[in-house]
Amino acid sequence: MPSTLLSRRALLRYGLAGGALALAGGGWMAARRWRGRYEVRAVRTMMNSDVSILAVADSPDHGHRAIAAAFDRMAQAATALNRFDPDSAVGRLNRHGHLAEPPQDLLTVLARARQVSEQSGGAFDITVQPLMAYYFSLPRPVDLNRLDRQAVAARDRLVDYRKVRVDGGGVHLDEAGMGITLDGIAKGYIVDLGADQLLAHGIDEAVIDAGGDVRTLSRGPSGRTWTIGIADPIDQSKLFASVPMRNGALSTSGNYEIFFSADKRLFHIVDPHTGLSPDMYSSVTILAERNIDSDAFGTALFPLPLARIGEVMRPDGPQWLAIDWNGRRSWQSADMPVSAKHSA
Repeated sequence: MPSTLLSRRALLRYGLAGGALALAGGGWMAARRWRGRYEVRAVRTMMNSDVSILAVADSPDHGHRAIAAAFDRMAQAATALNRFDPDSAVGRLNRHGHLAEPPQDLLTVLARARQVSEQSGGAFDITVQPLMAYYFSLPRPVDLNRLDRQAVAARDRLVDYRKVRVDGGGVHLDEAGMGITLDGIAKGYIVDLGADQLLAHGIDEAVIDAGGDVRTLSRGPSGRTWTIGIADPIDQSKLFASVPMRNGALSTSGNYEIFFSADKRLFHIVDPHTGLSPDMYSSVTILAERNIDSDAFGTALFPLPLARIGEVMRPDGPQWLAIDWNGRRSWQSADMPVSAKHSA
């Protein structure tokens, strides 16, 4: 059973030398023979990331068509869920406080987000947008000693996932000044849509890499195992560990991705209960069946102490790996299949 080692972002560097190249769908595609079939790869920029799809197909044309369909469906959802676009569904909801005719993609993500919020005791909360907007507005690097704690507290009072209401009239934000960000769940959902399209087009072996959210398919005759590397949070040029995968979803969140203060104590994940970033972990990785869950729980676990993680995460649900703030120690669920730890 062959195995391929890929880091979280390695598909963007994955060499497919010796094949035919064609420009299609906004990214270069490459195809090469592999065990009597063809590996086809394409890269497209969406969701502020380079998204790479590698598909094993019966012919180059088959792979091209399947990948194009996957990207088209992903782009459709990304357009609706993009908080940075004032004309998107999320942009209009944040601007007006209500949305009369929400698209199904938004309703699906809102429903799952609420379930994760309830399961995590509010550690995951899409209504942290007022806090995120405030932090993004500050000059960088932010000096935490001079941070306006009253301004943070005022915005934190608007954070409450229970005040996002969905009914026959649409989606409502029940308090003026509220806003939502789906940054901690939408990318995973969008990756799932891409994988669903690949399967619908007859692709049984594939990897989608969306910059921290990875989806693998291995239902073909080769039985290939994809070994996905987890970046060392202290030195992202190195691997901390690797995880063997066949059919699954892996998401990693880290304090090194987007940070506001020079010491990374204030970064793109905030504890909804304090309005500030948690400081227990530098990286959290989740393995699940679908990326909507691996993405959301990767955010939800950051504010939780280890004992609480054990209570929140069901043994038969997503598996997890948490790396401490200094990048030296790690903890994991009993069934997290970490095949190797490359540093400690």
